Amino acid sequence: MYNLIATITELPKLIGCADFPNSPQGMQLIKLINDFINSEYQYNGSQVKEAFTMAVKRELYLDGRRVDPSTFGQHLSVNVVGQVLTAYKIHKRNGLSSTTGYNYNQLPERPFKKITPLEAYELCAKFYKQDGVLINAPVNIAYEYLLSNKLVNKVEEVKTDRLQDNFDGKKYRAVQFYLSKNVV
Repeated sequence: MYNLIATITELPKLIGCADFPNSPQGMQLIKLINDFINSEYQYNGSQVKEAFTMAVKRELYLDGRRVDPSTFGQHLSVNVVGQVLTAYKIHKRNGLSSTTGYNYNQLPERPFKKITPLEAYELCAKFYKQDGVLINAPVNIAYEYLLSNKLVNKVEEVKTDRLQDNFDGKKYRAVQFYLSKNVV
């Protein structure tokens, strides 16, 4: 068991909360926090101070969220101490300030695979069969497939922008015409 009273009385200044009252009630709160730390965490004064310093710097996470040691002007509570020290314990166990729970930044990156001209053509054919139109289909890539297999004639390119060409360009019309004659 550690005597953490000196460390505990410094914590309100570190996190910016109200100092402990200079009364028997304030001493009971300090003793309660001291007993809580000793029974649940067995940390010494420097470890407790390091944990709160890391929490103030927003380096500790608990349940996927940063630990906020703020007490909104109130006295330091066992609840805040428990949150900070639990996050510190997880940090020490993992060797870094790891979040748990859902965090999109920690999802594994999926390998990026470009669509092939054949796959684009198959998608266009599928969409045309289902809907009768090519909306949100990779028409420009499907056109490359049809052109390489000499299924359509080369169209004269008048470059506008990629979005417009994909929805209403000459390549779009060539692919749609081919699909209307051969797929349906």
